[in-house]
Amino acid sequence: MKKLKIALIADLHYYSPSLGITGKAYEVRSSTDQKCLAESGAIIDSAFETLKKSDVEAVLVVGDLSNDGEKVSHKEIREKLRDLQKVKPVYVIYSTHDWCASHDAARYEGDQVIRNEVETMTQPELREYYFNFGIKDCISEFVHPNGSSSYCAKIKDGFRVIGVNDDYSGTGKAGYTDEHMDWMRRQIKDAREAGDCIFAMEHHLMMPCISPLVNSMQLIGDWQKRAGELADAGLDLMFVGHSHMQRISKLTSPNGHTIYQVNLGSLVGHPAPITYLTMTEDEIKLDVDTVKSFTYNGQELGADFIKAHTEGVVSNIIENADKGKEALTKQLKGYGLDFDKVKIPYGIIRYLAKHINNDSVSQAASKINALTFGKGINKKAAKQLKSEQLRPYIYQIFLSVMDGTQKPIEKGTPLYQVMCDISTLPQRICSKLPVSALKTEKFKKTLAEIEETVMELTSPTFDNYHTVIERK
Repeated sequence: MKKLKIALIADLHYYSPSLGITGKAYEVRSSTDQKCLAESGAIIDSAFETLKKSDVEAVLVVGDLSNDGEKVSHKEIREKLRDLQKVKPVYVIYSTHDWCASHDAARYEGDQVIRNEVETMTQPELREYYFNFGIKDCISEFVHPNGSSSYCAKIKDGFRVIGVNDDYSGTGKAGYTDEHMDWMRRQIKDAREAGDCIFAMEHHLMMPCISPLVNSMQLIGDWQKRAGELADAGLDLMFVGHSHMQRISKLTSPNGHTIYQVNLGSLVGHPAPITYLTMTEDEIKLDVDTVKSFTYNGQELGADFIKAHTEGVVSNIIENADKGKEALTKQLKGYGLDFDKVKIPYGIIRYLAKHINNDSVSQAASKINALTFGKGINKKAAKQLKSEQLRPYIYQIFLSVMDGTQKPIEKGTPLYQVMCDISTLPQRICSKLPVSALKTEKFKKTLAEIEETVMELTSPTFDNYHTVIERK
């Protein structure tokens, strides 16, 4: 039986230290990012050393190699990839952060954020720059009107991968043109006729990994139609990045064909995952490992450092909101948000932050019940969680969204009851209010997505770290 074992990583977001890793401006930038920027090179080096010593037959990199398309970052990460390629074949796709779609590349000096002076790369340049990492030896290539490129390569006898660049759809949103879609269908058909197994990788999400409510801004355009078309064409496995969430999802087309999506977390953010794929004609086996340690500035750091940095994305907002409007404003600017344009009054934000910091789950439930005339959260279930503080739950939920480690909550437990009540609370409240805008199909869909989101976090569909999928 033919067999393939490879490793996949995504969202390296390599940040060159020459762009600035000290000073107040960089500290604000770093504190608002789930990724470890200054430490990105050290984390990548650790992962690459692990991969060199592994038994994988190739390494695939699923986009966003650089932080924001900076030429200096591309130059340095390509050298790291070349070093890895001396030991393992490397296949790369690039995406929006590699050509700085946000036009936001910057460097940091003291208190200053300096923009418009950092040289970046264009999409045609990227094709040539990473030509030796997939395109050079590909079976077929599709060049887009903007100069970006998709390719199909044979990793070994019996196994092919489609490296999809989904940055061009002609609609202003990530996705595929009809011509691109036809090319992908041909690659799938040719592989099937040759008796080869085939899978694909692209950067943006092909389907929501949690729910449309959470992932709407990360999806390709017309995702349900396109995912169904790929499934009907015979593709059953797609690897994606972009959301930085480690999660497995699936979609079944109206014609009954199923395609699985493996969303890879960022290598330089919690949980710093490396996903191993073992594939045969009969099954897909997925196992996830993580970067356990790395050396930065002569200091040995571990997974706890990366986890704490990612947790800071939430904790910094809560802490600064409780400190005062000025502190919160400065923090939000690091996220690119203008607090003066936020419609929610600061007093409400501070109230919520204060109670997240200080309340137990039971106390928070009591406040919700006070506003909903005792109909919001089951009182008995909430009372049993009296000793549980709210803040760790907030962090746990956020981290589990990123790392995919949330285990199903046992049905019938107090926590399960509280989570069920939270998921249906918006719908129950809105159904009682005599407001016509709350009765529209669009709003009802949003309420259903809220419930779907909470329940997916309560009872995830897959074990996102160790899963076996039978191929039909």
